[in-house]
Amino acid sequence: MTDTRWQKYATMLETDGGYRETGVFELLTMAGEQVAGARILERIEEGLAAASIGHFPTRLPRDQNARVLLYRRDLQGPGSLLHLVRQLTETGTATASQIITLHALLLPLRRKAMEDAAPA
Repeated sequence: MTDTRWQKYATMLETDGGYRETGVFELLTMAGEQVAGARILERIEEGLAAASIGHFPTRLPRDQNARVLLYRRDLQGPGSLLHLVRQLTETGTATASQIITLHALLLPLRRKAMEDAAPA
């Protein structure tokens, strides 16, 4: 069963465009904890995963002042792009379908960069 606080956090990420940069301290606060112990961080990671929230770095740091990037891995857009990149970094290999998906997700960024670079 997904903890409602992480489900609410997932909803907030969705309204924020699918991702959010935050601190470990905020995650501790959401979890009702004060110390970034290994077991506490493990429970937070499990809660995030149950709510379809991924994170960078791939292991939450024990430093409560550390910054993390959270993303909704089940949404199209930046979240799914970040999740795919995380999967590729964890495995060290890429399948043809992962490369095609990554390329398709990056195309809008390329188009935007080309539009911005085009002379007026």
